[in-house]
Amino acid sequence: MKWIHNLLKCFSFSAVLFTFEACYGTPEDMIEDYYEYAVQVVDGDGNGIPNVEMLVKNTTDNRIEYYADTTNGAGLAFINYFGFWDGQKLKLEFRPLENVDFQPKDTVIQCSHHNKDITVTLEHK
Repeated sequence: MKWIHNLLKCFSFSAVLFTFEACYGTPEDMIEDYYEYAVQVVDGDGNGIPNVEMLVKNTTDNRIEYYADTTNGAGLAFINYFGFWDGQKLKLEFRPLENVDFQPKDTVIQCSHHNKDITVTLEHK
């Protein structure tokens, strides 16, 4: 009789675990994925700006830095990162390096597989 009691306890416990997983499991849109973005940093005339550092940060905690890159001669920087999820908001910070006469800029983007190209315009100092 004791083994039947233990068997029923096991089935009861597994039913509770199954219910918990079904109700409180990870939402489908929060599954981590790989994201690639091309970020074009331009001036008011649409010309690429080289030597601008781009930092990608969490919007809820500015201290957590995910990724950093510096624009090339055409003003392009790239985000290649595994770990974001669709709908996550990211803060992009653009900081011109030495001898670059533009103002810093911050902007927020939302991760999506549909929006792969981002253009950011910096203002002259």
